[in-house]
Amino acid sequence: MGSMAGIAGATVGSAVFPATVLAGKPVNSAPKPTANKLTLNGTTFSLTFFGPGVDPSSIADFNGFVGVADVQGTGTATNPDGSTETLLYDTDMRLMSGVYVGMDGAVHKGTFGFI
Repeated sequence: MGSMAGIAGATVGSAVFPATVLAGKPVNSAPKPTANKLTLNGTTFSLTFFGPGVDPSSIADFNGFVGVADVQGTGTATNPDGSTETLLYDTDMRLMSGVYVGMDGAVHKGTFGFI
């Protein structure tokens, strides 16, 4: 009788938890890049320089918060021979958080940043 209960349990369990599961097509929730293109040193980026009246987001079909920081300054470089020199730097840092239409055409929520 105990072995019959074990067989019945295995049969019910296999019906509740099938051994194979069919998966759907993988979703590409990556954001669509903006149509604004900028080429620097032969590499093309999907972004624009920011300023008054310019959309600073690098994501198409985006609705949310965009934070921008343009940090400039100087730094000291140490060369292989031990000598030092002052160099200039200019960084463009952005943060985007909100909803967007992904490459799959669906609406997604996310937070992105780059330096």
